Amino acid sequence: MRNRVKFLLVLVLLVSFFGGVKAQDYTLYYTIDEMPDACIFLPPPPAFESLAYVDDFEQWQWGKSMRATERGKMASRDSEYSMGCVTEIFGKAMDMEITPEGTPAIWRLMYRVGETAHHSVVKAKNKYMRTRPFAKMNEHVAGEYDDEEGLRGNGSYPSGHTAFGWSIALALAEMAPEQQDAILRRGYQYGESRVIVGAHWQSDVEAARLAMAASMARLHTNKDFLDDLAAARTEYREIKGIDKKSRVTGYPDGRNIMDAPVDTASRRYYADVAQYWLAKTERDTERGLQAMTDADDSETALMSCFAPCIEMNISKKETPHIAALMSYSRAVFMSEAARMKDADFRKRPYVQLGEPTLLPDDEESNAVTSSYPSTAAAAGWGLALVLSELAPEHQDMILRRGYEYGRSRVIAGYHFASDVLAGRIMASYVFTQLHNDPEFVRLMEKARKDVKR
Repeated sequence: MRNRVKFLLVLVLLVSFFGGVKAQDYTLYYTIDEMPDACIFLPPPPAFESLAYVDDFEQWQWGKSMRATERGKMASRDSEYSMGCVTEIFGKAMDMEITPEGTPAIWRLMYRVGETAHHSVVKAKNKYMRTRPFAKMNEHVAGEYDDEEGLRGNGSYPSGHTAFGWSIALALAEMAPEQQDAILRRGYQYGESRVIVGAHWQSDVEAARLAMAASMARLHTNKDFLDDLAAARTEYREIKGIDKKSRVTGYPDGRNIMDAPVDTASRRYYADVAQYWLAKTERDTERGLQAMTDADDSETALMSCFAPCIEMNISKKETPHIAALMSYSRAVFMSEAARMKDADFRKRPYVQLGEPTLLPDDEESNAVTSSYPSTAAAAGWGLALVLSELAPEHQDMILRRGYEYGRSRVIAGYHFASDVLAGRIMASYVFTQLHNDPEFVRLMEKARKDVKR
């Protein structure tokens, strides 16, 4: 911790020396207590003796197999937690150089977003103090910049490196939608690198990605963040020679960002099947009944789903602006999920395994549609992000409900766990890009009037 404080102090002094922005501009956007709490809206890390741990174990083995490859060398370099590292990797993704003196607005945005978001996972790290892979397996960490002894005393869940890199990727993709796929892919790899070097389990990385989406929803309620984002966008467009009036209307292509869906030849398939059987044990419980209710992903059902979280009725009659915002956002999330489904077809769990589901009436019609990604998970998590931005005082409960809404699809037998995760990640970057859509911005402003009534 002492070295980290020294690093931050030196960083501020260097920026001041170079004549960049003032030191006070580098404060966090929000305190830890103001940010979403991953201890509440995300589940605990998988216990080492549980079926949920199978994926972590399989990915640990995969990571080890990659270390001697070029990808492994990249992962080792990615172990450096510094502005120097992230400005280099994202600068390459955007084909430009990012420095405090040459691009002060972009540099400031990256630093403040990364540090604010990274701090938002501290509570969960301290609560769970999960043992890291290299320590659990009695090995050495393979990242050339990793402080092995320091990591042993630092919780593994969620991944701090992933939080730092993915939050910056989301912000830069919103700033520069012209290069959104390349930015997001590199941010995705930065987290994946932590699995390869043995510093984090797969679930640590996945938790950090979801926590960063939640953090971005909170940051969009902060005027300083919005001002920094606007300044960085202006600086970027001037450097790239992009007309101020030009607008990118398309959303990121998940095929260029995430890995391909898990197939039966993959070791991760065993993890998906393990999660399936684990979820199946909940069908005869109250949670199973909730999963059946969550099968309805209509506009009305989703309004009813989230209404208790913000402690008000949501309907086209009582809260027309919130209803309009949810309807518009839901359509975007589902449309983008459908686009990915059309590109990669995966048989659903009940089809692959010859099993009954919680919803027998829907089995025949859904058997011919792809399991990857989960449209319901995308809609549920995406709307949770939208509503947590709209009503940040209820952010943790909203996000928790959005997370569980997607998990219901695994319990029902209609999706594998990796399908649900893909839907959530897709919704995360689509959510940030919605802020470049004038109609979404207009609907969000109107919806705030319903909340303030």
